[in-house]
Amino acid sequence: MGGTSLLQRLHVFVDYWNFQLRWNERAGDARCNWAHLPTVLLDKVKTLPVSGELDFQGMRVYASCDPEDENLRRWLENFLERQPGTSVVVLERRRRFDHIRCRSCGYETGTCPSCGQPLVWSAEKGVEAALITDLYELSAADALDVAVLVSSDSDFVFPVAGLQGRGIKVVNAAWRGAGQELARASWATLDLDALIPSLVREPANAERKAVNSEEKHG
Repeated sequence: MGGTSLLQRLHVFVDYWNFQLRWNERAGDARCNWAHLPTVLLDKVKTLPVSGELDFQGMRVYASCDPEDENLRRWLENFLERQPGTSVVVLERRRRFDHIRCRSCGYETGTCPSCGQPLVWSAEKGVEAALITDLYELSAADALDVAVLVSSDSDFVFPVAGLQGRGIKVVNAAWRGAGQELARASWATLDLDALIPSLVREPANAERKAVNSEEKHG
């Protein structure tokens, strides 16, 4: 119909730790305004040559946490997931005992040389698979036109190429100098470093006391 604007359904997909750890490195002590993240990303996508009007469908955040990190889990489920249009997938990390081996002398140990405690490795399992599955399910349901992927992980390169073969525009929001392969595979890119000033916020006193995990997460 003449004059009718074609709606482009846009979803945001966030690889939580891939984003948050880089934020901690580059934004210093400043905290990210996660509630404002979808709006900031949407405003930047509007500057790209996307035909039609953008229709924001929601933001999905994929995170893993250690079983004992109740502060992070509560923040993800009780704060972040309650933001408008936001859903969160939380996967539990699997911990296992590990050994280290000296390449020079062959010495192996499973305990810390300093304190004697067992060396434990915490593995992130299933985050990439969950994100990719959702991307393809939305594509198969004809419910996705533009995907904003917040990650620099090269594991997404081939899935992104496959989506774009289906006509889906993938916009990669990544940190400067990271994830070059994924950036090249995407339809367009957004520079997260340039968005830091728009995303910085000061936490309230109550939240500052509540959030005391080893890693900053909000």
